[in-house]
Amino acid sequence: MHDRYRAAFVGLGAVALLFTFGALPGAAYAVGQGHGARVGETSLSREGYWPLEEAPGGIAPNVEPEGLPLTLNGDAWIYHNEDIFGDPALVDQGDLRLDGDGDWAATSVAPVGGDGSFTLAARARLAAVDNRTQTVLSLPGSDADRIVIRYQAASGKWEVVVSAKDKANAQQVVITEEQALPNDDPYGMGDHLAVVFDAPADELRFYVNGQLANTSTAVDTTSWTASGGLQVGRSAIRGEYFQGTVDEVRAYSGVANPTMISQMAALTGVPDL
Repeated sequence: MHDRYRAAFVGLGAVALLFTFGALPGAAYAVGQGHGARVGETSLSREGYWPLEEAPGGIAPNVEPEGLPLTLNGDAWIYHNEDIFGDPALVDQGDLRLDGDGDWAATSVAPVGGDGSFTLAARARLAAVDNRTQTVLSLPGSDADRIVIRYQAASGKWEVVVSAKDKANAQQVVITEEQALPNDDPYGMGDHLAVVFDAPADELRFYVNGQLANTSTAVDTTSWTASGGLQVGRSAIRGEYFQGTVDEVRAYSGVANPTMISQMAALTGVPDL
């Protein structure tokens, strides 16, 4: 099935696509049924689940006890559907609305650093597929984004970008979803986007709407940890503000398996996942 997809490495002297991130310490978190870790695999630990149903005082709470909240910035706001005939939210009754002009939400520090196995996910709907590259989720360092999930205007596709170093113009791994175009139907449910980095397997996996879009493997001996908070709706390094709607943001230390990714993509919230 992967013949339809493409993985590209951007940068000088790049040949292979394989990451060697260090192991991520932390307590294990049992999530659901049948999600046990393989030998050598980091146990799955939910660091953040933001259903984006409300944001009292501009703070969107984290379902995870003592987890980092998301602070809304600019004109970002939580839409809540109070009318059965009104515009439905992406999932359940609320979602995050962004106008693409300096709006975003962020945690104070990174819920996952990117230097070990991790999973990031969100549902996103573009307001319009146009000539602007727009970021849904990112984890920034000082001079580069550790990882970005974004709409790439040049290709008209969803893509994942990982920087090899925390340096401007660092080499990048780019994984593109080639089959399906982003859904910008203003009354549609958008697309569920998930990235899994499996450190023991040396794999980066990109899922779109619960299906594996592509897998990349590469050698990266200059692993580094994101230093900034999780950014929802922008790249803190390049801007690339998102114009549209974001919902169901999730962050885990460890590897979410395909069954769990499929459950995340559901159109109803799953708070125990």
